[in-house]
Amino acid sequence: MAVNVSVKTPRRNWSREETMMAFALYVILQPRECDDKGLDVQRLASSLHRTPSSVALKIWNIAAHDVNRKNRGRVGMRHGSKLDSQVWEWYAVEPDLFMEECLSLLKDALLKANKSAPEPTPFASDRYSPLESATKLFVAEQVPEGKERETTTLQRVNQSYFRNSLLQNYHQTCCMTGIQIPALLIASHIKPWKASAPTEKTAAANGLLLNAFHDRAFDQGLISINDDYRIMVNHDKVEHSDINDKWLYDFEGQTIALPSINRPSHEFIEYHHKHVFLSNVA
Repeated sequence: MAVNVSVKTPRRNWSREETMMAFALYVILQPRECDDKGLDVQRLASSLHRTPSSVALKIWNIAAHDVNRKNRGRVGMRHGSKLDSQVWEWYAVEPDLFMEECLSLLKDALLKANKSAPEPTPFASDRYSPLESATKLFVAEQVPEGKERETTTLQRVNQSYFRNSLLQNYHQTCCMTGIQIPALLIASHIKPWKASAPTEKTAAANGLLLNAFHDRAFDQGLISINDDYRIMVNHDKVEHSDINDKWLYDFEGQTIALPSINRPSHEFIEYHHKHVFLSNVA
């Protein structure tokens, strides 16, 4: 009597390069774009000859090791690949150089998928990230060829990742006013972007989620926070008036709403106080 024996196809392990592409996609996109219905998840899956669900799972395995974000309970396989944690170690050593390498790999894969496969159909109209799609990054628009374009792309990626981290950790809420309109919220660096080392530029502990007005005031040193996370107003730079009192002085002494993880670092707070809050307005 013949016996049917089912043979399982062995699962193909992810290579270092494939893991780097999934890492880059995670850094670029918002969390809601990282499932199997995401446009760029589908594109990458097509290029790698994998299923969108397997790419999404890989992304969330990588996300489980992201110290900048709380994973909202979404995790991948209990025993993921060692590469899922190693990719963060490589990123920590040389953030900009490693991300450039990841983006180069991802760019080639996504553009290849665009040429060989029909355009994926979005699940819903609101599923586009603020970048619209990862491939949008690689389309030159009034940006010259060469290193300047690469630097501009890298900066956009880092800023997008930083903003997405703060939006998630602060629950899309301004830490001063409680405003919950994402279009009005800015991911503010405590230690300014230009003064920050590569790892500091994307560190969630170097950020506050503020509305556009108070982001500008913070950036100009009109306000700051102390080690107790209480708001300070610069009396030397802000005159008292009915409007100034309403929008600035009325917040003085109040404690900001703290994020779920990665509270603002006292090291960065000290830097802002010394070099921005107490400095002259440029």
